[in-house]
Order: sequence, then structure tokens, then C-alpha cells
Amino acid sequence: MRVQPTLPPRYLRTPDAANFVGLSIRTLEKHRSCGTGPLYRQLGGRIVYAVEDLCAWADLNVRLSTGDGGGIPMPSDPRAYIIRLQARARKAQQRSAGQ
Repeated sequence: MRVQPTLPPRYLRTPDAANFVGLSIRTLEKHRSCGTGPLYRQLGGRIVYAVEDLCAWADLNVRLSTGDGGGIPMPSDPRAYIIRLQARARKAQQRSAGQ
């Protein structure tokens, strides 16, 4: 069995995170201050985003058409929902790595 090296999580600063999700820096900052954006971390005086958190947040905003309310009701606590999604993804990754 081949052991895969574990890489540390990849963190992006605000300009790179905004580019990653296709938003302006200011729009991402507004989402952060309103509490509607992706999870972030403050390391020292720097705001950073994990790539998996950006992907999970983007997945919350999936729509089928412009007239679609999303078909996916927004949870009352989006951050808790993101955390649950990430935990599920990690468990699935661990299961597939163990096989």
C-alpha cells in the first residue's frame, strides 16, 4: 500500500481568494463583513481563506437557472452548514483513502 503524503492546507490571501472565486476584492470583503462569505482565518493581522472553504461556499450558491431560487434552501446558519459539508467531504476522503 502506497502512503500519500499529507499536504498542509492551502491558504489564499484576499486578492487571490477573490480571483479564485471570480469576485472583486471589495465584494469578497463585503461578504466577510456581512457574514455571508466563506469561512476565513485571521493569522496575525492577515485574513486568509482555505481553498476547500472557498469551494464549499461556492457550492452553496449553485443555481439551475436565473429564475431559480436555487432549489437549495439557504440554511439559517450558513457557516455551520459549510462546516458540516466540509466534515462530510473529509470523511468521504478518509474512507476512499482507506480502501
